[in-house]
Amino acid sequence: MLIFVQRLGRLVFVFFVVTFVTFFLLDQAPGDPAERFAGLNATPEVVEGIRANLGLNGSLLERYTRWLGNAVRFDFGDSIVTRGFSSWDLIRESLPKTLELMVLAEIMAIGMAVPLALASARRPGGFIDKAASSTAFGLLALPAFVLGIYMSFVFGVKLGWFPTIVDNLPGLNDDPLNNLRQMFLPSLTLALNLVAVYLRLLRSDLIETLQEDYVMLAQARGLSERRIMWRHVLRPSSLNFTTAVGLNIAGLIGGAFIIEVLFAINGMGRLVIQSVILEDFNVVAAVVAILTVAYVMMNFLVDVLYSILDPRIRHGAR
Repeated sequence: MLIFVQRLGRLVFVFFVVTFVTFFLLDQAPGDPAERFAGLNATPEVVEGIRANLGLNGSLLERYTRWLGNAVRFDFGDSIVTRGFSSWDLIRESLPKTLELMVLAEIMAIGMAVPLALASARRPGGFIDKAASSTAFGLLALPAFVLGIYMSFVFGVKLGWFPTIVDNLPGLNDDPLNNLRQMFLPSLTLALNLVAVYLRLLRSDLIETLQEDYVMLAQARGLSERRIMWRHVLRPSSLNFTTAVGLNIAGLIGGAFIIEVLFAINGMGRLVIQSVILEDFNVVAAVVAILTVAYVMMNFLVDVLYSILDPRIRHGAR
């Protein structure tokens, strides 16, 4: 229990460091958000009043402490550019699309990588193993945006199976089939790079686990190969795979932002890019805070899953 408290404490420390550094860098950026919010013809008195309303008065530490206290209540301040909307309003509108893209990509990646890795490990050097390894090597060499361009051209422009512009995405509850059809191509594009990483990692661990004595004993008892692979080999081989899935969240966020711009999805990626260009720093700080929380919590969950998958880690921490 103590080890988890210590890890959680380190993650909280990381959150404070990342948000403070972000706050500091945004504070050093040229321009005055209050002047931008007030407009070109605003008087100094009006600008000063807006600065007070936006919480821009006081030292950097005072403003960060005030911002942090409000952020705990999901109050990230008003958008400087989009009048009448708070930063949280804009994030709440964009976040579900980004989450859906990431979740679908992870489901696709795991759904393709695990069966391929099991088939490859059962017959190392066989046809499936060689084909899967060659495909994974090729996918690793292609950046997500290049792969997305090819996918859009082939399946969107030439074949017309899927839309290449997803700027009018219906809600998943309103029209699930149309929603999934529009999100399929962006999700698959994001998933293919993950498939290559997961496949190579899991395949190596599966082959190593197959050499363990208890696996050979299960084979000697006459258990079916499928049962041995799924019940006795996959779980102890999943430690590195679980770590890769958890830690890939950071890369998945960056990849999702690129895919959103490529397919014109109104998600967090487009929101961040537009906010940076328009100097809407309240929105940028809010997005960084939310992504940092997501990242550190995913790291913590990976630690918890470690102890569940391998009790030796839990016992060794006592």
